Amino acid sequence: MTTLWHLWIGLAVVSLRVGSIQGGQLRRVWMQDHCQNGICSDINIDRSDYVIMSQSAVEKQIALTFVNSSIAKIPHLMFDTFPNLQILHMDNCSVEAFEKPQFEGASNLMTLSLGHNLLKDIPKNIFLGADNLSVLRLHYNQLETLHNNSFQALKELKELSLEGNRLEHLPMGVFVPLRKITDINLARNRFSALPRGIFDMNANLTRISLAGNLFKAFKSELYKFQERIAFLDISDNIFQDLTISIPDLDTLVANNCDMRKLTVNGIIKELELRNNSLRDLPHITYASNVTSLDLSVNPLAALQGNPFRRYTELVRLNLSSTGLHDLDEGIFKKQNHLETLDISSNSLFTLKFTIFDGLKKLQYFYFQQNNWNCDFLQLLMNSFVKRRDISFMEDSVAPELVDDYIDGMACWYENNPQSTQCGSGRDGSSYNNAAMEVAIVRNDIDQMMQTLEKKFIKVFRMLEDIKLRL
Repeated sequence: MTTLWHLWIGLAVVSLRVGSIQGGQLRRVWMQDHCQNGICSDINIDRSDYVIMSQSAVEKQIALTFVNSSIAKIPHLMFDTFPNLQILHMDNCSVEAFEKPQFEGASNLMTLSLGHNLLKDIPKNIFLGADNLSVLRLHYNQLETLHNNSFQALKELKELSLEGNRLEHLPMGVFVPLRKITDINLARNRFSALPRGIFDMNANLTRISLAGNLFKAFKSELYKFQERIAFLDISDNIFQDLTISIPDLDTLVANNCDMRKLTVNGIIKELELRNNSLRDLPHITYASNVTSLDLSVNPLAALQGNPFRRYTELVRLNLSSTGLHDLDEGIFKKQNHLETLDISSNSLFTLKFTIFDGLKKLQYFYFQQNNWNCDFLQLLMNSFVKRRDISFMEDSVAPELVDDYIDGMACWYENNPQSTQCGSGRDGSSYNNAAMEVAIVRNDIDQMMQTLEKKFIKVFRMLEDIKLRL
């Protein structure tokens, strides 16, 4: 036998539960019957079990992954048996608790993933011995409490995930030992505020997720020692009037926040603001640095003049489901770098072709699910989309509701039989009033449904909050 797991490594789980011992005999489960090539399955270890590890170490094993197993505790001598273990995955294994000294001999361990388990506490100093741990994932456990010394000794840690737990508060010094941390995920807990100075000792922090908590205000001063934040996610909170004052921010994600107003003081490159209540564009101090702007599912309705004139470096712009009935002639006049434009799911009937004059670099154009006039749509396809070989998406509309399809895009003809062209001139500027009224009605219904959905989400969050407090 040549494989490691066909050697008699002597790794046994010995059950000492009083109710299961008969005549002094012990139940043994040999690991070589359950493990192959670093994947271990169908292993059961209760909290009352005493785990005996091999007397001879398995030197070459650097990664272990447990699947379809129930392991209430990590065996004490795991890292004596596998002294070179670098990666340990024990996700969804029903791990309930840590027991000291849990990580003695774990100096080579670099990644530890314990997601989707039953952990309720991170004891003080529990990670002593895991001096070189770089990635620690504790997502979707039942953590309610952390201590100032919960992460003591993790001086090399760069990524920490506490997503999906039950944390309401953080002790002031809990992240102090993590001087090299770059990524902290606190999403989907029960935070409504964070202590002042909580990230003061984490100068290398570049990725932060606070999504899905109970924040109603954002404190930019918490990040005053971070020279550059590459990614900040504050989605699924309630920020009606949001101000971000961070000097250098790459990406801000603030979806589903019921936000009415956004102000960004500082350099920012990418904004994702989907499904909010914005009626105006955000005020960005250095708008010329923005390369990506997602305003989809916001009640913008009308964009007059050239609202994007300061966004001169835009590469991606999403205006899907914003209630647009029309677009002014000069709306994209300054967008010479735009590669992706999405105006889908609106109530657009026709456009002036001069809108597209400056879009020389456009590669992806999404304009499905509108109320396009068939004559205009044919002209748009032939003289712009297909001529420049621009990618687009086809429509999906019930056939009985559509007059025709142009290259897979749904469209409707004007009611006026004398009008066979989409407009009086090349730009298609005049169109049928009745069709416009239909477009407005469709849009109003769509906006009403979006408003009801937002109210439902808000009520659902309130009920969840009440449930958590009870």
